[in-house]
Amino acid sequence: MIFVIFPAYNEEKVIRPTLAALVEAMRGRGLAYRAVLVDDGSTDRTIAEAEAAVGDSGGALPLTVLRHEQNRGLGAGLRTGIYWCLDHAGDADVIVTLDADNTHPPALIPALTGKLEEGYDLAIASRYRAGAEVHGVPGYRRALSDVGRLVFQALYPIPGVRDYTCCFRAFRVPLLRRARLAYGEALCTARGFEAVMDLLLRLGPLGVKTAEIGFVLDYGERVGQSKMKVLRTIRSTLGLLARRRFESLTRYSAGRLRRRLAEAEGASAGAAP
Repeated sequence: MIFVIFPAYNEEKVIRPTLAALVEAMRGRGLAYRAVLVDDGSTDRTIAEAEAAVGDSGGALPLTVLRHEQNRGLGAGLRTGIYWCLDHAGDADVIVTLDADNTHPPALIPALTGKLEEGYDLAIASRYRAGAEVHGVPGYRRALSDVGRLVFQALYPIPGVRDYTCCFRAFRVPLLRRARLAYGEALCTARGFEAVMDLLLRLGPLGVKTAEIGFVLDYGERVGQSKMKVLRTIRSTLGLLARRRFESLTRYSAGRLRRRLAEAEGASAGAAP
């Protein structure tokens, strides 16, 4: 089973075609999947439009809707979706995250999950690999992403990772189970768009084996304005870097993470019937 998580906030104009693209991408491939919409306190018709997409599909779209009563931010949306999927998934299943604004092509999902079948724990749709193209993104946003990539690669190098800020990823379930054991509710606590980086920084110390696939990011497919506030995101990202650097030396040092995982996995084994 492939669980496809869409964190969404006020995406009534675009969630329906986004889900339609998922149905088309999975049609005829023989892959069992479920769309998981995490509505982060939307005040518009996001949920109604998502449910309409189920009708449009003629029943081909399995959809679960998880709702936050209030807007809690992207980090909470990712955590809610991931933890729900972990509660319903088997170890052979896959969890995919991607944006709900129709800028990430679901047609790439089979290629990403194919990398997991090759033995990788995590596969990322990357703007910095062969075949990648970026269209319709303002120059300052591209420059910000490029600088951010260099900073993260210098301070938090993760083998195989060049794109730290793209949310389009496929995860093996056992990797996220280990992350849940290691971090609990602290897995992804950043509120804004820096949550995408936060999740990756949490996984890095767990020895994640990562692959990337170049993809075409086309903001011309987006309807409406981006919700990312650039200056706020820069400030929040710098704060995230400082917090994670401090934690890597204290509470979440490599040694402590190993001990925490060993204890948690031992307790789980002892509780098994």
